Parts: sequence; C-alpha cells; structure tokens
Amino acid sequence: MLHADGRNSFVRKTAAHPGVNARLMAQAEKQHRLFMLALPFPRVLGQGAQDGHACFDMAYLPGRTVADAAINAAPLDAAMVARTVERMLWLFMPCAGSAIPAVLFRDKIASLARMDDPSVRACAARLMACDWEGIPESPCHGDLTLENILLTAGKTVAFIDCDEAWVSSWWLDFAKLFQDIEGHWCLRELYAPDAPPVRRVNAIQKLAPLGQVFRALAATCDPALPARLPQLAALSLLRAAPYARDAQTLAFICARANHLLDA
Repeated sequence: MLHADGRNSFVRKTAAHPGVNARLMAQAEKQHRLFMLALPFPRVLGQGAQDGHACFDMAYLPGRTVADAAINAAPLDAAMVARTVERMLWLFMPCAGSAIPAVLFRDKIASLARMDDPSVRACAARLMACDWEGIPESPCHGDLTLENILLTAGKTVAFIDCDEAWVSSWWLDFAKLFQDIEGHWCLRELYAPDAPPVRRVNAIQKLAPLGQVFRALAATCDPALPARLPQLAALSLLRAAPYARDAQTLAFICARANHLLDA
C-alpha cells in the first residue's frame, strides 16, 4: 500500500496472513542486501508487525512497470532494461554452485499433475518429459516478471518484489522474464473475450524487442540456456494454475504453456 505524503511517501508491504510472516521478512532482508550491493531496489526503511501480520516499509519509486508500458503502448527502451537486468545477473552468476537436483523439478511438476483439470495434467506430462538436469543453483531475484521491473520517473530501471524462490537459480529469473515475454502472462487481461484485439497486438509488438535482447543475453550468459528457456518459462507459467480464479484464466495458462513448449 502506498502511503502518500509528498517527499515522505513510502510503500508498506504487509503479509496476507501470519503464516507467511517469515517469508515476508526474508523478502525484506533480501531486498536490503541487494540494495546494499548497489542494485536498483527501493531502500528498506523499517520492519515491524500490524495485528500479527509482518510488514516492512520501503522507499516509494514513482514510475510504471515494464508490463504496464507494454500493455499501454508507452515508450520502452528494451536495451536499457536488459542492461540493468544483466548487471544484477552478473552478481548472481559467479555465486553459482552445483546443479539443482532434477527430482525437485519433477516433484513440482508431479504436484501440478494431480490437479483435476485435464489440460493441466497434459501440460504437466509434457514438462515431465523435459530434461531437468544441470540447472545451476545460485542467488536470484526470485520473481523477475515484467510486473516487477519499474521504469522510474527518473528514466532509470529499478526492481521490486524480490522473493525467496522454491528453488534458487538465475536461470529461473530468465524463466520469469519469458513467462511474460513469450508466455504473455502479463498480458492475460488482453486475452479476455471483450478486450480489443488491437491492444493485444500492440502489446505483443512491444514485447518483441525485449525477447530479442534477452535471448541474446541468455546466450551470452550461458550457451546452454536458450534451448531450455521454453520449458523453464512453461513451468513457471503452469505453477500459476492452482491459483487461477476462473476457467478462462486456467485455459489461458494451459494454452500459453503449450505454446511455449511448441516453440
């Protein structure tokens, strides 16, 4: 929630329920560490609790998200966004350790395959057949969607809403990017039956330059990564299936996950 008070404005993030208090505090600590490494994150101003719900305050950075810029056909400098992401990834990559056990990915896919929806089960079966070996463990942003990358009023790029991921790898940061860029998760409202098709076409065209620069960056970071991006992005997208609020959203998730796997 934004607390607007001129130059003293700040954003307060509050846990939805006490059961996720520890996760929220871990996010605050991670954001603080990344800020102290001179990455463009909002400064954490303080931590506390309200009625048993953990919360933390951060500096307010006025601007719009990259997703919002794409949806509304606003100016979007793909190269600048990629340079800022690259700067963060080059801090994560040297810290890479051994490969994440493939069984962790297969267990996650198996949990999705237990859903009642046959389309989700079919997508999960396709993902289960993919190669999950050799994905490096490393620090990561944890939720690097286009909705969590800001184009600030000062014409810079900043990051928000880092998270403690279920498994941690800078490869999965790329997965989140392509969940939006090619999976179109951030454009999901433009796929509604009453949404003007021209807005969806314009937004997809806005995302195309981002896809080009991030594919090139992925190849530079690790030549083995580009070939694995479709399955990583599809898994990232399908993980939203249990939280889909209606049949239309669930159908969108499955259709776009299959699109990614067909690439």
